[in-house]
Amino acid sequence: MRCSAPSKLMLLLAAAGSFLLSMTATAHAQKPPVDPGPDSAVTCIPHERDALLAFKQGITGDPAGILALWQQQQPDGGHGDDGKHTQDCCRWRGVRCSDRTGHVIELRLGNANNDIVVDRAATALVGQISRSLLALEHLQHLDLSYNNFSGGPTGRIPEFLGSLKNLKHLNLSGIGFHSSVPPHLGNLTQLQYLDLFSSSSMGAAYSTDVSWLAHLRFLRYLNLGSVNLSTVPDWPHVVAMLPSLTVLRLPGCSLSGMLPEPVAQLTSLVALDLSRNSFTGPLPEFIGNLTGLRMLDLSSNKFTGPLPASVRYIAGLRTLDVSYNNLTGLPREVGTLSSLTGLYVSHNSLEGDITQEYFRSLKSLQHIDLSSNFLKIEISTKWKPPFAKLRSANFANCKMGPMFPAWLKWLVGIEYLDISSAGITDRIPDWFPTAFSNASFLSMSKNQLSGELPANMDIMSSLDELDLSNNSLSGQIPKLPNNLTYLDICINSLSGSLPEDLGLPNLQVLSVASNSITGSVPRSICRSQGLRTLVLVNNHLDGELPNCFGNNVMLFLDLSNNNFSGMLPASMQNCEMLQVLDLSRNMFSGRFPVWVGKLKRLRFLRLRQNMFSGKVPTNLTNLGCLQYLDIADNGISGSLPRNLSNLKSLEQKQSAEMCSDVFHVRVFAVNFSTFLKGQQLSYGSIPRIVGLNMKVIDLSFNNITGEIPEEIATLDGLLNLNLSKNHFSGNVPSKIGAMQSLESLDLSGNKLSGEIPTSLSTLTFLSYLDLSYNNLTGAIPSGSQLDTLYAEHPNMYTGNIGLCGPPLKNNCLKTDASEQGPFTRTEEGRWQGFFYIGLGYGFLAGIWLVSCALLFMKNWRIAYFCLFDKLYDKAYVLVVTWWAKADQEDMQLR
Repeated sequence: MRCSAPSKLMLLLAAAGSFLLSMTATAHAQKPPVDPGPDSAVTCIPHERDALLAFKQGITGDPAGILALWQQQQPDGGHGDDGKHTQDCCRWRGVRCSDRTGHVIELRLGNANNDIVVDRAATALVGQISRSLLALEHLQHLDLSYNNFSGGPTGRIPEFLGSLKNLKHLNLSGIGFHSSVPPHLGNLTQLQYLDLFSSSSMGAAYSTDVSWLAHLRFLRYLNLGSVNLSTVPDWPHVVAMLPSLTVLRLPGCSLSGMLPEPVAQLTSLVALDLSRNSFTGPLPEFIGNLTGLRMLDLSSNKFTGPLPASVRYIAGLRTLDVSYNNLTGLPREVGTLSSLTGLYVSHNSLEGDITQEYFRSLKSLQHIDLSSNFLKIEISTKWKPPFAKLRSANFANCKMGPMFPAWLKWLVGIEYLDISSAGITDRIPDWFPTAFSNASFLSMSKNQLSGELPANMDIMSSLDELDLSNNSLSGQIPKLPNNLTYLDICINSLSGSLPEDLGLPNLQVLSVASNSITGSVPRSICRSQGLRTLVLVNNHLDGELPNCFGNNVMLFLDLSNNNFSGMLPASMQNCEMLQVLDLSRNMFSGRFPVWVGKLKRLRFLRLRQNMFSGKVPTNLTNLGCLQYLDIADNGISGSLPRNLSNLKSLEQKQSAEMCSDVFHVRVFAVNFSTFLKGQQLSYGSIPRIVGLNMKVIDLSFNNITGEIPEEIATLDGLLNLNLSKNHFSGNVPSKIGAMQSLESLDLSGNKLSGEIPTSLSTLTFLSYLDLSYNNLTGAIPSGSQLDTLYAEHPNMYTGNIGLCGPPLKNNCLKTDASEQGPFTRTEEGRWQGFFYIGLGYGFLAGIWLVSCALLFMKNWRIAYFCLFDKLYDKAYVLVVTWWAKADQEDMQLR
């Protein structure tokens, strides 16, 4: 679900602009700097030029060349007319002088790219704010906003700025100060505009005393956004003492408690922004006393109760934002605000029915957001809304079904429409493409829309983003709007092949996952050179990928669970920005692609259940960002590379700086499952796996040989290591106990030998272990962790006939002669060596004694042979008798 944030921002900016236009001095200050014409008689005052050049010396970075023409006057007086202009400070960029006196009165160096981080870095000035500005005694307007003037190691706003007594406009917003706001600013008694909005990553600026504000009697605009005022309980009384104040912005100032009553005294306000604080309790009725308000923003607080009905008294209100609170009711009186252009009440606990009565007078409405509440929109299909100029509407999670809302067809000027999760079980109406032909964003996901897509969707030439995912749409994909950048139609019942002209020139995101799409990927997709995300998982696509497939901006590629075959095209090595590659459960063949090792930003690689062969390339260990590696169930052979320690993202410590970039992938609803802990487990989606930093290596069901490299023990961030069903030989790595993050370890079905390392018993997070069907020998290491695992998985040692000791039943009684001598003590504490030696000596001694007695004692010898004769006679008689009896029985049988 996406909210209409861009439209909301534009509206707020437009509202703020209209407020400033109502203030003469401030409006003048907001004009862009205009350099005097070439015929102007104004010339630079020398000491003020020197002050500006001294200011430039404090600038250490100027990537956009803002101050490139700020130059020192040459001794020869310049180089022609152009040289004269570059030396006249009144003609320098950002500088404006008085037409009457020639003094510098404006210094406008604010960075216009204040909302885009990348562009801001490319244009922002870097350095310090020099004290040389004090020489500009006539300065009235100073704008240094959104540059990188940190204020030095202390992060302080320069106190000397409080000496510029003629200042009327001071804008230091977005610079990144993170220290106390100096009370010296209270000396600027002529100030009309003060913007100290803080945006420091090192911590917010703060103030423990704002009493100095009371000296600014002419102040009309005050913005202390993100300045921590949590220890300033009297702030409402101070701002109430500012008679000229018309705009008050205190967003993100760590304010709490109930909305203070002195706010009701600010009757001259036209804009009030108290968003992103921690205000609690119900919204008070005195809000209705602020009858001059044009903009009211109380979003992202903890307000409860119903929005007060007194809001109807603010007849000129244009923007009302109470989103992200705990409000439970929305009064019908909102429908009387005929000047309202923006209504934002999303992400509350609003409940009940919304009828056309709530909209009866909202003829000026351009933006509405009722999303993420418990509302039901009960409006007649014949109703024609009064807001003909509506540009954005977000009704996500509002119940609007079961029929498709027919009144939406009147919103012909709509640019942004979100009716996702609205309980609609109808077909998409035929008027849909025509009615929304001006729309740039449409989301109807998570409904039960059925039937085919409209055949004439290509007439929606303005459409930029379309989300129809999680529905029951069927039929073929029609010709699509040519300007699409985002298309998500996953989890439907669409069939047929992909359109031959799929190569939309502006396409960046395409997801047709979990449908019944057949055929091959058309070659036209190669024309979408800006394609960053492609998700075709869970279809019936087949054939080979086009040999032009891939580009240098692609981030996310998921083609899993299809019938693709053949070798991967070499053009895929151009995907140097790729972070996710999932080709699992297909029939791709050929040798393991060596070029994968060149994709330095790759975080997720899954090739399982294909027919890849050959060795794991050595350069695979160059993937320092890799955190998920699954090449199971292929025909991979050979030994593993030795330098596994290069896989730095599989260690516990923070990964390399190159891998710390934000994961710029839109989250999809396609379910992701992985084989872990001996079973198939669901983990949501691939972006969630990457976001959770889940670290996995699965090489199972291949033909890999050789020893398990000892270097694998350095990957101490691994959660799952599965090397089962291969031909690994040698010993289990002795330092495997260093992999303290392991939760699942499977080495079964190999040819591993030797003893189980005792360090294995130190893996406290281990919850699954399988060492079965190897050639392991010796005593099993003791430890409560392994005992617990054996109780849950009694087959974890099966197939290793050489293993002994608890918890197995076969005791380790036999010893290895190379390690244990005859005097080694057994586990029962017996001297078995002495026992067996004594037994042998005793037997020999007995034989010797009997032989000597028979040899030297005649009487014993006679008695012995007589006894022997008697025993012989008895044995003879016994045998003859038994034989005769046997013959007699045989004759009887015959």
